[in-house]
Amino acid sequence: METTRQSFNRLDGLIDELHSLFDTWESEGALLSHLDEDTIQLFRLAVHEWVANLVQHARFDEKSPMVTLDVIPNGRRVRCIIEDNSAGFPLDERLDLQRLALKPFPERGMGLLMLNAATEYYEYSTSENGRQRLEFTVSADSDPCLNIPF
Repeated sequence: METTRQSFNRLDGLIDELHSLFDTWESEGALLSHLDEDTIQLFRLAVHEWVANLVQHARFDEKSPMVTLDVIPNGRRVRCIIEDNSAGFPLDERLDLQRLALKPFPERGMGLLMLNAATEYYEYSTSENGRQRLEFTVSADSDPCLNIPF
């Protein structure tokens, strides 16, 4: 199993491109073949929620958006690194605020909580080259039910 990298330089249509990419990976079976359906869906959810937040909220200032997605299969896990050239934000602080302000079954504002619940591990930082970097893993050994407090 080898690493795959995808690069995107526009936000318009990025979500649709990602869904198409996942559909291709699932139909070809090679990249994610080591994972069961539940784990693939958790992985897909984590990537979708992060990128949807980028599309909706990220500030790229005067720069053209540049987003890279690295997918690294690893046994019963898949590791993912998403880098972008946005201004970034304090992820842990936002997660804490979302947990405090959470109302039962909200229509919006659950993306970061879903990312947190779908992943086994995540780390958000600024890389050496000044890009924002989210790294996470999703594991087939984890419970596929999302543990989100309502």
